[in-house]
Amino acid sequence: MTDLQYEIRPIRVDEWLPDRCMGPGDPIDPKTAKPEIGCGSLSTHCEKLAPGSREKLVALYRDVLDRFRCCGFVAWVGDCVVGYNNFFPREVARDIRFYGWGTEEDTEPSTLVHNCISILSNPKFLRKGIGRNLIRHSLVWAKTNGWKRFEVHLVYPDHPEHYAGEQKSCPMFWRKLGFEVIRTKVDFFLVKRYASWAGVTVETEEQADEFMPNWRDECVTSSMAVDIAKWNEGDS
Repeated sequence: MTDLQYEIRPIRVDEWLPDRCMGPGDPIDPKTAKPEIGCGSLSTHCEKLAPGSREKLVALYRDVLDRFRCCGFVAWVGDCVVGYNNFFPREVARDIRFYGWGTEEDTEPSTLVHNCISILSNPKFLRKGIGRNLIRHSLVWAKTNGWKRFEVHLVYPDHPEHYAGEQKSCPMFWRKLGFEVIRTKVDFFLVKRYASWAGVTVETEEQADEFMPNWRDECVTSSMAVDIAKWNEGDS
């Protein structure tokens, strides 16, 4: 698949914290990069972080790592970061209320909830298996440490634009890792996104009906999960 040499290591406060969405450009050197306050979804919707601050972000990660020992992995090329994923135990996900974490009906015990996966949108690092290896490391850690279930919410439909995104938020990506859909919902935000790609403004359901008559069937997001006890690393 690739000759790219990279290493997957657990998130550590003293190395580098996932403090931004990875965009275009060069790998991040923690020794010289200006620290940020976290990805937009986390800093906006997390009650413990809003209004966002670096100190609050560090405190959140330090608390989770002290209590649970792991909350995700970072992809390194040499001393620089090219991608990461993070997750939280359900009790933390419910407490911080990050966007898309699930619903009050999610009650399965010993569950980890995916928050984000982000890879540099640079051709050198995309489609090199980094995203899959980040999730695979997470599932191996979860199985080794007695967790029973791993969930991901707000999964967009399979679509060329979603395949190209660094968030890896489409069912095809997760199914290859053993995840299955547990529920779906119609997402009005998604039709607004499709409309924006077409240069059209959609603010109401009537406008959505005009732009995309079948949007209630097409604009569906999924929640997916994998039973960690049954998950086999060799199958992903």
